[in-house]
Amino acid sequence: MRTNFILGSALLMAGMVAGCSDDPAPVTDAGTDAGTLVDTGSATDTGTTTDTGTTTDTGTATDTGTTTDTGTTTDTGTATDAGTATDTGTATDAGSATDAGTTTDAGSAADAGAALTVIHGCTEAMYVDRRTTGERSVTFGGVVGSAYSPKCLIISAGQMVSFSGPFSSHPLRTGVAPGQSGTGSTPNPIANTDSGSSVSFTFAAPGIYPYHCMFHQPSMAGVILVR
Repeated sequence: MRTNFILGSALLMAGMVAGCSDDPAPVTDAGTDAGTLVDTGSATDTGTTTDTGTTTDTGTATDTGTTTDTGTTTDTGTATDAGTATDTGTATDAGSATDAGTTTDAGSAADAGAALTVIHGCTEAMYVDRRTTGERSVTFGGVVGSAYSPKCLIISAGQMVSFSGPFSSHPLRTGVAPGQSGTGSTPNPIANTDSGSSVSFTFAAPGIYPYHCMFHQPSMAGVILVR
């Protein structure tokens, strides 16, 4: 046993001396070293196979979206409109029949717009309108002489007219003077007056009310027109 220990130590020392050499001797291994096998990594690379990705693209097929649009069909909306039928709403209205109420009334002959009958020479243009302003009076005699002023006077229904002057010299008479044309309204509120110097009369209804001087007619005559 001692002999084996000495032999092992000698071999160890020899190995250490050999390890210090610059070109160590190759250790002969009884087994064949398989590390020297030829490297087959240089085999032909098949990665260059032809790429079939260039196949023809069929995406250019003809688009059938251009088919004819039938939306232009003829519009029958222009058919004749029956709404133009004659409207019978223009039939004569029986309400326009002549109203018997328009018969000539002797008391309304001169009322608003009716043709004015000329009595004692009083035409439409000669009437003095005192319906809203001015004195509703007729004077005569004195500075006026044998005449009435105003001769032709317009008032409204319900108003009063005063006559002022010497009635004894110019007696007042109602109605149309003798021999003169025309017909006044009745009843005439103007009363015959032979005395005094003033008298008044109220005219309740529209109409034409003539008067005159008993001594000096037909030149001294006049009319009260009530509207």
